[in-house]
Amino acid sequence: MKNPVLFLLAIYLCFSFDSDKKKNDFRIGQKSITFVDESRNRPLITEIWYPTLETIKQKESVNTQKELFKTIETIPNATIVDKKLPLLLISHGTGGNRFSLTWFIERMVKEGYIVVSLDHYGNSTFNKIPREFVKWWERAIDVQFVLTNVLKDGQIGKKIDTSRIGGVGFSLGGYTNIALAGGYVDRAVRENQNPEDRTMPAEFPKTGEVIDFENDSLIVSSYNKYRDHVKDDRIKSFFVMAPAIGFGFHSKEQTNTITAPVFIVAGKGDANTPVKNNAENYHDLIKSSRIHLFDDNVGHYVFLNEPTEFGKKVAPAITIDKPTVDRKEIHEKTLKLALDFFKNTL
Repeated sequence: MKNPVLFLLAIYLCFSFDSDKKKNDFRIGQKSITFVDESRNRPLITEIWYPTLETIKQKESVNTQKELFKTIETIPNATIVDKKLPLLLISHGTGGNRFSLTWFIERMVKEGYIVVSLDHYGNSTFNKIPREFVKWWERAIDVQFVLTNVLKDGQIGKKIDTSRIGGVGFSLGGYTNIALAGGYVDRAVRENQNPEDRTMPAEFPKTGEVIDFENDSLIVSSYNKYRDHVKDDRIKSFFVMAPAIGFGFHSKEQTNTITAPVFIVAGKGDANTPVKNNAENYHDLIKSSRIHLFDDNVGHYVFLNEPTEFGKKVAPAITIDKPTVDRKEIHEKTLKLALDFFKNTL
């Protein structure tokens, strides 16, 4: 070569580029912890997912034959990367759990986010309590409590950039994030309401107890106590998928304190939370919102994880989409929207 110095420089730059690339090739650390909100007697099982540079030494053989959804590969209790990172808080849908959106979690962690997801007490897959299915506003208090405690965590807390905290939610978790942004639900509203909007979701637990949900003292007292304490200014922007409880929002007065950016994603084919009364209603009422609607073939549960073949057999309602819909493709498009949104708002 005519100029050996330039040749060596080129090799050095290539090596440096590869090294930097490897440094950002994050894998997923995972830590489980239960925070107990003693003031409300609520244990909140929480999963913390975070970027790590550790590698999996040996893959454990896990029997996934009975799993409804595909799982992701993580490293339990790995060391978090040594840098300040943005944080995302995830709220699952009604009757779901902290693993319901691992497709979203996996990508965001690999992009350099810490992600915290929790099981909402009494309204999760393996912990169903009838009253907790309608005390929607207390879910926002769950998220606030978990956020406060995660920030205190000796390992994770000091790695969080507190100026870059975002919220993410699906279905009832979408409403939860709108509440955290400052929107409050009106339990008494009946204006232009379709009676079917207030029927209990399919995930509602079977119970022999007769509960007057409109007048039950525990539900009413909870609403009166917490309705005006759901906003959390520590969370700077919100990404919500197929948000529910739109029937409880009928006035811009209910959303006039929302100033943080809100991005709403939904499918026009959503039969569980129809976009007219939910996603579009929220968009009309929230002045800082943007919306993206997928076409008429895209339904509600497309935002859950990709299903296994076993899942399709035993739970077709939440695992099988219309033939023209590729759930993975919808996930990819949704992730691009989320990444762009948080890049510009956090």
